[in-house]
Amino acid sequence: MRAVYIIPRLLGTKSDTIVCMVKLLRSQAYIFVMIAAVLAGALLPQAKFLSLGNTIFLQIIFFLSCLRIDLKLVYSYIKDWRFLLAANFLMLIGFPLLVWAVNLLHPTNLGFAVFLLAAMPIGMTAPLLVELAGLKNESTMVLTVTTSLLATITIPLLVKILFGESVDVSASDIFWQLAFVILLPFLFAVGIRAIKRVSAKKIDPFAKPVSLALLGCIIAGAVAKNAKAGLALTLNPAYLLAVLAVLYVFFAVVILIGYYAFFWETKETRASASVALACMNFTLAIYLSSKFFPEPSILLPLVIAIIPWATVMPVWKNALGKRLNQTALKNS
Repeated sequence: MRAVYIIPRLLGTKSDTIVCMVKLLRSQAYIFVMIAAVLAGALLPQAKFLSLGNTIFLQIIFFLSCLRIDLKLVYSYIKDWRFLLAANFLMLIGFPLLVWAVNLLHPTNLGFAVFLLAAMPIGMTAPLLVELAGLKNESTMVLTVTTSLLATITIPLLVKILFGESVDVSASDIFWQLAFVILLPFLFAVGIRAIKRVSAKKIDPFAKPVSLALLGCIIAGAVAKNAKAGLALTLNPAYLLAVLAVLYVFFAVVILIGYYAFFWETKETRASASVALACMNFTLAIYLSSKFFPEPSILLPLVIAIIPWATVMPVWKNALGKRLNQTALKNS
C-alpha cells in the first residue's frame, strides 16, 4: 500500500513535469523522425522498397552504437553480479513472461506486439538517458551490452516456447537474423576499437543523424508494405486509444517493477535500473516485426510505443529527482 501513496507525492509540480518532458522530447529526436517515417510509408507506396535494406540499415545502427561502448570500462563495472543477473533475467525473461501470461486471458495481436517489445534488450541510448536523469550510468552500460548479446538467444527461445503453435516462424531463423544484426556489428565495432581508439564525442555528431535517418527508412519501408491495412488501423480512434492505454499501463508497470524489484540496492541504483529497463530497443522490435511478423496490428503498436514511453519517462524522471532529494535531505 505504501507505493500507492508515495508515487503521487513524487510527481512534483505540474510545471516541473512539463519542463522535464520538453527536455526529454527534445533529446529524443527520433520521435519526430518516427512520425515523418510513418507518414512517408503511408502516403508513398514506393517507400516499400526501403524494406529491402532493413538488415543493413539495422547493422549500421548497431555498429555506430557499439562504437561508443568502451569494453574496458564495462569490464571494470562488472562487480555486482547479483544485480546484473537479476536485471538481465527481469529484462529478457521476466517482462516477456508477464506479458505472455496476461495475453493468455485474451490473446490478440496487440498482446503479441507488447510481448515482442517486452522481450527486447536495453536500447543503446539507455546510458545517455540515465545520465540525463542525473543518475549513474555505469551499470546501465553493462546491462546494455549483456542484454543485447543474450537477446540473440532469449528472443527466439521465448517465441518458440510460448508461441510456437500459433507463430509460423522458425526459432533458428530468428536467432541467425539477430546474430547477423547484433553480434556481427558488435564484433566489428570491438575490432575497430581494438585497432584504433574511438572517442564517443567524435562519433556522435555524425552517428546520431545517420542512425535516425536509417531508423526512418526501416519504419517507412515497413509501413509502406502494408499501407492500406495500416492506414485503416491508424484512422480508427477506438483502436488507437486501446493501443495507447495498453502501452501506458505496460510502461508504468515496467518502471515500477524496475524500481522496486532490486530492494537490496541503493535508491540511486534502483532509480537507474527503472529508467534503463524501460528503455527497450524499439528499433530492433520494429525490425523483427517487419521481418517476421509484418501484420499492421503487430507492427503499428511497436511504432506507436515510442509516444507513451516518451511521455511517461519525464514524469518518472521528475519523480525520481524528488525521491532522491528527499533521501539526501534525510541523510544530511
